[in-house]
Amino acid sequence: MERNDKIKLVTERLEAFYGDFSFENRSTSSLNDPFWSIVETILSQNTTFKNSHQAFTNLVSKYHTIDELLEADVHEIEILIRNAGLFKSKSHRIVHLADIIKNKCNGNASQLLIGSYAEARKRLMKIEGIGPKTADVVLLFSRHYDIVPVDTHIFRVSKRIGLVPQNGNYEIVKNTLENGIPRGKRGYAHMAFIKFGREVCHARSPDHAACPLTDICDYFQATK
Repeated sequence: MERNDKIKLVTERLEAFYGDFSFENRSTSSLNDPFWSIVETILSQNTTFKNSHQAFTNLVSKYHTIDELLEADVHEIEILIRNAGLFKSKSHRIVHLADIIKNKCNGNASQLLIGSYAEARKRLMKIEGIGPKTADVVLLFSRHYDIVPVDTHIFRVSKRIGLVPQNGNYEIVKNTLENGIPRGKRGYAHMAFIKFGREVCHARSPDHAACPLTDICDYFQATK
């Protein structure tokens, strides 16, 4: 089976498996304001959804605006986001982001996202702590670009099944998936792959009995 055909088939199978579902990863705050979307994504780096979600909930329960964050005691921010891990560097990045938006964007985080996808991505990635995945997640949920941000679950699932090169880096995996996933389905695929990675294709013990992809999965076929 050609690579693009296999990617399309996996996308169709996951859509049939999950149907429409509400993706719990994005809070109301981050969906409504690009600043909080970036903050939430920074907190999600190198930790679980449960931990980052708790840290974000703690943060927005106390601070509601950029100005409040800039006036806050950084140690208080660290305490609030401790669940997310790397809390010292993440608190620094959040305050730094708030400062940039306050002083260079007239307090409007949307200015970071104007222009084309490439322009907005490049602008975001100039900010400390924002790499390609963080930028892409923000642009998917805040600007609804038809892209596939690649997280650790998507790396694992796509390589196990045999959808992407085994040694592919972020850009290679992202571009390969986007070439095979039909337009208009990439945001859904991003969410479905993550959900599948959490619930079925676990890192240590994949649940083969619940998997709808075993007949086309390279990993499963190799372990039979």
